Amino acid sequence: YCNGGSIWNLMQSHGYQLSVDVAVPIILQALDGLEYAHNAEIPYVKKADGSLSMGRGLVHRDIKPANIFLNNIDNSTVVKIADYGLAKAFDLAGLSGQTITGNKGGTFPFMPRQQMIDFKYVKPEVDVWAMAATLYNMLTGVYPRDFVGKDPILTVLQTKPVPIRQRNLSIPKSLAEVIDLALIDEPEIYFKTAKEFKQALLSYQHFP
Repeated sequence: YCNGGSIWNLMQSHGYQLSVDVAVPIILQALDGLEYAHNAEIPYVKKADGSLSMGRGLVHRDIKPANIFLNNIDNSTVVKIADYGLAKAFDLAGLSGQTITGNKGGTFPFMPRQQMIDFKYVKPEVDVWAMAATLYNMLTGVYPRDFVGKDPILTVLQTKPVPIRQRNLSIPKSLAEVIDLALIDEPEIYFKTAKEFKQALLSYQHFP
């Protein structure tokens, strides 16, 4: 139980758009949680042949505002990532029997191209991209890609995210540059780790 609800609940109560001062600290904490999950040792991962093995690093594969929760304790907010139902030990990708080949699990607006193309074999960087998409959504109230009236699969595969300052000009240019970089997914995802994205977010504050 998290008494602050989810980021999505927070967005609903603030007109679906949060300030930089509210959104960025939440994402910085969430990135710490993501970094931990991506490097955690996972015991007893069942492989396709039925045997058990030690795995390392969980890829969540469904990071979005509704899956990040806030717990308010003693005037401070603790951020928690929930719903690991689609998670997978990435170093055993292709060896685990837990995921159906071709399954397009996840939520389209928060999926990079790589996850759409090959859901089963995705790496931690897809979560980093989704965290950037979550921050974009928090700051603008809309998704990085324009899905209105379009096929969602083709939209993910064939269109690029809209630069964030085209959605909200009040976002500082230095922060916008970091978010736009984090949402690059062609030919590959720009930030490979949660730590890289966090460091970039921290650095923006020094370049107004």
